[in-house]
Amino acid sequence: MNTLESFLETIAETRKVWLLEAMTGMFAMLEDADGNSYIPVWDAEDKARQAAVDDWSGYDVTEMGFSELIEWLKELSHDEIDIAVAPEKDGEIIAISSSKFRKWLKPMDDQSYHEEPEEGEEDSVSGSDDFDYGEGWAEKW
Repeated sequence: MNTLESFLETIAETRKVWLLEAMTGMFAMLEDADGNSYIPVWDAEDKARQAAVDDWSGYDVTEMGFSELIEWLKELSHDEIDIAVAPEKDGEIIAISSSKFRKWLKPMDDQSYHEEPEEGEEDSVSGSDDFDYGEGWAEKW
């Protein structure tokens, strides 16, 4: 089983991912040579903790359930920030489009997390999901 399959299988069972957080709402990020931005996520707390070194030393390991993650991925899609699955120490990642990842997660949403829309915004739970998901959604660096 490859890294992506293992990652997806694990998070489908646990219904959460793990991230590194510098301060409330400020998560670790990666950038490739082309200037594309990624939020790294892990399928287990211990894996995220092992990554909290060097530039990420002092970052807290935090979990995020699917319902919150689905909401957040919509924002990331609009900001053109994608997901880096379990980055390796050598910098190798599996990149997943935020919009495609959201589409994969959406059937597993328990809707336990709900943000009130800001004034003038559409309610993201009951509103339409009109984002163009495009072709392909995971690619290896």
